[in-house]
Amino acid sequence: LIPTDDFCVPAGRETKLKFDRVLCDVPCSGDGTLRKNADVWQKWNISNGNNLHGLQVRIARRGLEMLAVGGCLVYSTCSLNPVEDEAVIHRLLVESQGKVELVEVSDRLPGLRFCRGVKTWKVMNKKLVCFSSPEDVPFEHQSQIR
Repeated sequence: LIPTDDFCVPAGRETKLKFDRVLCDVPCSGDGTLRKNADVWQKWNISNGNNLHGLQVRIARRGLEMLAVGGCLVYSTCSLNPVEDEAVIHRLLVESQGKVELVEVSDRLPGLRFCRGVKTWKVMNKKLVCFSSPEDVPFEHQSQIR
């Protein structure tokens, strides 16, 4: 993510502390390490990623606040869950109202093997019921999933 304009300065701050690069290696469910870490699978449940989403957004948002215009933020998890990955980035892009852009970096890292992120995903509740959109989520459960 690269800010194209000053993203935000927390209220009450007189001086701006800005960096050229920020790495946000956020806490995550770790479900991307299942192959090498069987213990994760035994403790895994659908709530792990859903419950971390808000914290991940706050950490990444703070990273953007500390980033100079034209700087680069790298968002990192060891999760495969789009709620912890793509949904966090999507939320930041929406909140930034055009002041932040997602950039293609494959040309800068020619040896990097990766898969493109997904553009749509479903969210599940604790009973493994899938919801395709926020409108599908029953009102009483909306604050638990978002």
